[in-house]
Amino acid sequence: MSGLTLNFGFLFQPAGFDIGDALMAYQATDTYLQAFAVGLLNTLVMCLMAGAGALLLGIVVGVGLVVSNRVSQAALQAFVELMRNLPKLLLLLAIYVLMVNNLPVVGEALNPLPGVYLSNRGLAFPGFDFAAGAFSVPEISRFGFQGGWELQTQFVSLWLTLVLYHGAQIAEIVRGGLQALPRGQSEASQALGLSTFQRMRLVVLPQVVGQIMPSLISQFINLLKNTSIGLAVGFTDLMAVASTTINQAFKPVEVMLFIMVVYLVIGLGLSAALNALRTGRQARV
Repeated sequence: MSGLTLNFGFLFQPAGFDIGDALMAYQATDTYLQAFAVGLLNTLVMCLMAGAGALLLGIVVGVGLVVSNRVSQAALQAFVELMRNLPKLLLLLAIYVLMVNNLPVVGEALNPLPGVYLSNRGLAFPGFDFAAGAFSVPEISRFGFQGGWELQTQFVSLWLTLVLYHGAQIAEIVRGGLQALPRGQSEASQALGLSTFQRMRLVVLPQVVGQIMPSLISQFINLLKNTSIGLAVGFTDLMAVASTTINQAFKPVEVMLFIMVVYLVIGLGLSAALNALRTGRQARV
């Protein structure tokens, strides 16, 4: 390391490359720092959306592993074991290839819900058009979709991968928390005449959440870091911008240090926020 000189001035130079799936205004003449901001926003949006989906899936599957019949439990357990033992990257590539090769082209896009279209180009759905200041519904045009919001195939495949993989991990956490809870709690609520759904919502899950929160925090931090596998299918997250920047600016040490600091700050912030939420909940209880 002797004689190594770090220079981060390149961050304020024009990036010179486009980002097709930018969620904020960006063009090739903007700086590398602005390109990193685009990658960071993509990473954070993916983390929030995948985290919400994984949490919902994990709770549903985890509860099902405890309260459903044997056939359902066997199917859910098979799903959990499959997801937990498959490499994340392999799962991502499989989902991406299936979407690209098996979904119809835009002109023949699937229309499962009014205004919602699924094709090999991604997912289009109604959304607010900030430029026009009005709600917009996507319509199939000659070259793609017009109006609404559109998520590219790379985004959708990565989102599905993270939801399935981390949903299975969270399901095991929820199952363990439910089975660790004294049976008297559920039996007492059952004696009061509460339904299974009411017992879970009002008695069981509120107590389990406090016990499993540390493990959930670890899962969410791991999910944040795992968004970087989207580089394999062309999703422009923080790591994708870093890779392109290294190739163009020839500043590998500076870029890696910059990315490490960003991930560290986000991870610590996420951990602190979730711990504060857990502490606040325990104080109310």
